[in-house]
This record gives sequence, C-alpha cells and structure tokens, in this order.
Amino acid sequence: MNDKPGDDEFVFDQDDAMVRRAAQRYGTVGAMLAGGMLVFDKLLGRKPKEEAAVVIEAASEPGNIDDNGITLVVDDNMTIVSPPPHLRRHDANTGPRIVRKRRKPNPNKGL
Repeated sequence: MNDKPGDDEFVFDQDDAMVRRAAQRYGTVGAMLAGGMLVFDKLLGRKPKEEAAVVIEAASEPGNIDDNGITLVVDDNMTIVSPPPHLRRHDANTGPRIVRKRRKPNPNKGL
C-alpha cells in the first residue's frame, strides 16, 4: 500500500482526519482513544484487506416497490401481493394505519 512516496502522506492525513473527527464528536478523550487505537493498529502491522468488488447480475432491472408494490409467486396455487403504500385500502371505521413505537413501562415512574 505504501509503495509510492505520496502514500505515506495520504495515510497520515487520513489518520489525522480520523483523530480530528473523534475530537469533534467525543472531545479530548475520544481523540486520545482514537489515536491510541491507530497506534495499536500500526504496531500490530495489520494490512487492510483488499477485497474485489462483488457484482451480481440480475435477470432484469429491479422494480420500484414504492410505486408498483410487490408480487411473489410461491407456487401454482399461491401468490402473495403487497400493494404500494398509496394504494392500500383502509377500513372505513379505523382510518389509515398508524404505527406507534412500543415502549417498556418505567418501573421508577411516580417515585
């Protein structure tokens, strides 16, 4: 990785940027921890893995599920259809579906 003369400067700039970002986000302690981890990484001498890009070919272009929904054919007798959100039917009595975040009860509430 460091075969060219300019690569060392690039690595130092990258490390410096990482430490500065840690200092901005987490303060002095974050910068010290990031710097220490960089030193350990250098001492262990690990080289980053250079992995080839994975290309997966599909039979066709992917569809837009937000506009078209999803249709899956399971077998001859079963097909699963999920319409797009803007075309889903709602019960007239309940109105549109509302999703609420489930929260755990607070045992210390009211103390």
